[in-house]
Formats: sequence, structure tokens, C-alpha cells
Amino acid sequence: MQGELLLLRLVHVLGGVFWVGSGIFTAFFLLPAMAPTGPAAGQIMANLAQRRLFVVLPTVAVLTMLSGLRLMMITAAGRSDYFASRSGMTYSISATAAVVGFFLSLLIARPGSVRIGMLSQQAAADPASRERVAAEIAVIQRRVKNSSVLAVALLIFAAAGMAVARYL
Repeated sequence: MQGELLLLRLVHVLGGVFWVGSGIFTAFFLLPAMAPTGPAAGQIMANLAQRRLFVVLPTVAVLTMLSGLRLMMITAAGRSDYFASRSGMTYSISATAAVVGFFLSLLIARPGSVRIGMLSQQAAADPASRERVAAEIAVIQRRVKNSSVLAVALLIFAAAGMAVARYL
């Protein structure tokens, strides 16, 4: 049991650090830096896709959530009254925020980023469509930025809640 607990905590904490840190960097630094570049931003997204970022981040997020779920099962030890305690409620609310943030990223931000990469390649191949493509990219960039900022806010909330839940 002790070995499982240590491994789960290691996966959960390191995965959470990577997940939240990547989200903060992307939402507050990378996306704002790419926004003024228009179609050129798609080249960066295409390069990130080649480096498998859009596979690595969701994988880390899922491992973080699964390890957290198992940790919660161990901590609750089958007692439903655990979730009525301050700690249990805080862990539950924090976990819900993380799951919602994950789905925002997975269902809105990720597909938008992939679409930007494809549109950028289209603009490079067909110079006549650059203005139309640039306008479409700008709309998608706003959607990706807004969903990313909201997802990161939820992840920060989740991480903060999990950091203090044990002491409530």
C-alpha cells in the first residue's frame, strides 16, 4: 500500500505541475505572443503537433486525473461520510474543476489549435486565400485563447484546492 501511495502521489503531483505549468505558459505567454503573427502562428502549432504536444498533454492530464481518483479512493477508504468533511468536499470540488478544465481544453482549445495549423498550411499553399484564412484564424485564436484561459483558471483553482484540502 505504501508503495502504491507513493507512486500515485508522484504521478499526481508531477503530472499536475506539468499540466498546470504548460497551461499557464500556453494561455498567458504562447498564445498572446502568437496572436499578432496571424497565419504564421499556424506554423508554430504545426511544429508543436509534430513534437506530439497534443498527445503528451492530454495523456499527462488523464494520468494525473486517474492517479488522483485512486488517491481519493484510498483516502476515503470506502466511507461516504468522508466527502461530507471539509477535506473531502475540497478534494471533490477541486477534482471537478480539473475535469471541467480538461474537457474545455480537449473539446475547444485543442481542436482549434489543430485547425489553425491546417489553415496556416492552406494559406501558404494558396496565397489568394490569405486574407480570408487570416480572418478565420483570428476568430479561432480568440476562441482558443478564451477557452484556454478559463481551463487554466479552473486548473489553478483545482491545484490550490488540492494543496490545502488536507489541512482543512
